[in-house]
Amino acid sequence: MIDCGHGVRPSAFLAGSCCYIYVIGFLSVLLLATPSLVFGHACEFLVARLELSEGVVSLEITADYGANPLIADEAAAREAVKNILQVRSGGQTRSLEDLAPLRLERTDQWDPAAPTAFAPPLEGEQHLLIQGKWSWKADAEKISFCVPNGNLHDVLLWTVHQPLRGTETKWLMLIEGEETPPLRVIKAQPSRSLVWTALGSLPLTALLILGWRWRIQKRIC
Repeated sequence: MIDCGHGVRPSAFLAGSCCYIYVIGFLSVLLLATPSLVFGHACEFLVARLELSEGVVSLEITADYGANPLIADEAAAREAVKNILQVRSGGQTRSLEDLAPLRLERTDQWDPAAPTAFAPPLEGEQHLLIQGKWSWKADAEKISFCVPNGNLHDVLLWTVHQPLRGTETKWLMLIEGEETPPLRVIKAQPSRSLVWTALGSLPLTALLILGWRWRIQKRIC
């Protein structure tokens, strides 16, 4: 029999195992609750801010071509922003540019509300970021976003105000071939002024119809 030195009592072994399991469980919950710890510097994937409000979908996608090893230059960043996400609704899959014109902007600042930490630029340098912005009126009550098969980039999709409608989270990390759950779009409600205007016009409309019918009957007689 091989002598391994001091033996380990079963009770001590079980106690150590339980502590290990508790530590792993705590760290797992912490990482899931805090994406900034999971994703670290967050320069090796794209970041997409999504807002669904009153029937309007607004999307802002940012790519870092200064620190992302998968993006060689500004031209590559522009292509990455254009092609990272597709939209599915009503049984159709469409590109973002099929839904709305693209506005591209340069910036050197990450969105401070994003749910992740970003590595600071090197001393004396700035972030090199490209942002693509789209906004369109939704034509369906539910939409989803997917990363096309074959796309090399990952994307962190997030919203600032409340959990993504249809989910219980404010952010989702998507990789090649993945799709969000269906997200609900709140339709715009008519303003009270428009409702009262419409109601106020009903008596006038009724009078006009009665007057028109009276004139027709008078001609017939």
